[in-house]
Amino acid sequence: MFIYAGIDEAGYGPLFGPLVIGRAVFGIASGHTGDGAPGADEQATAIAPDLWKTLTRAVCKTLNDKRGRIAVNDSKKLKTPAAGLRHMELGVLAFAAQRQGIAHPATICDWLNSVGEVTHRDLTQLPWYHADDQRPWNALPLETTTGELAIARNMLAQHAKAAGVEILDMGAAVVFEDRFNRMVAATRSKASASFTFVASHLNHIWQHYGQHSPVVAVDRQSGRTRYRELLAQCFPSASITVLDETNKISAYRLRDATGSVPRVMTVQFEVNGDGLHLPIALASMISKYTREMLMHRFKAWFTEKLPAIAPTAGYGSDAKRFWSEVEPHLPALGITRDQLRRMA
Repeated sequence: MFIYAGIDEAGYGPLFGPLVIGRAVFGIASGHTGDGAPGADEQATAIAPDLWKTLTRAVCKTLNDKRGRIAVNDSKKLKTPAAGLRHMELGVLAFAAQRQGIAHPATICDWLNSVGEVTHRDLTQLPWYHADDQRPWNALPLETTTGELAIARNMLAQHAKAAGVEILDMGAAVVFEDRFNRMVAATRSKASASFTFVASHLNHIWQHYGQHSPVVAVDRQSGRTRYRELLAQCFPSASITVLDETNKISAYRLRDATGSVPRVMTVQFEVNGDGLHLPIALASMISKYTREMLMHRFKAWFTEKLPAIAPTAGYGSDAKRFWSEVEPHLPALGITRDQLRRMA
């Protein structure tokens, strides 16, 4: 089986709300990988199969497809003023339903549990997210219908099985505001804080699938082109070969034969990777959907407490407007700046 994974984030830049880093891991049966599947010693550029093509009867990149296929793309292209989260939610939950042994999430809490997120279980210091009897976790789905979701889920299951494609794993790390601020203060770098969770996802893939020589594509956000030293810190027992380091792609092969199970993993950081790799696009959707579900609670809480102040999505000038209006009320609400506003 060929293992093909993607990692991407949502919420790197805003002043409010969590940073979320997601992963999606696919398994492709032998004989279904096409010409793109690599041998263990090949170069790392253009090595992965095109899953949009492989799953073309079930997925596409565009919204409102005439054939009713599921849109899978960069999350920023899927959320629209008219459709809201509908397209993103439909795709994320349809893929999530394909995982074996994972129950369909009935609430936001169930969703967070299913992607391995644990810090949401005690959010008393962040009351805008905290759930209790008076303010329980929201039911899912939020914006699509159970009927639409059932159709998408069944269509994807049918065509993925015929194409020899499995969704093996979906995960998300949620970095809430207070933790984000502590990490940025300690590292003096948002990029370093974010990479901590990229590394955690890489280690998860390495530990669970390393014996299958996985290929992991990561959407590259910063101008960094050299990752060898960072990878060496994360995988000290692995030998690392640089396959490519250019303005568009930085690719590496990790090998470790010291343990009982030899492991090999190819990792490539690519600019605009969410348009090149379906697993990155799905990871982007997982991250954005998770963040938006939590921001739904954020907005509702502040609207209830301060109804005269318009809510914010947390970005740009509107975030600064929200801060200027809400800051004078923080002492009365028992909230400190570091709990609420993220470091720039």
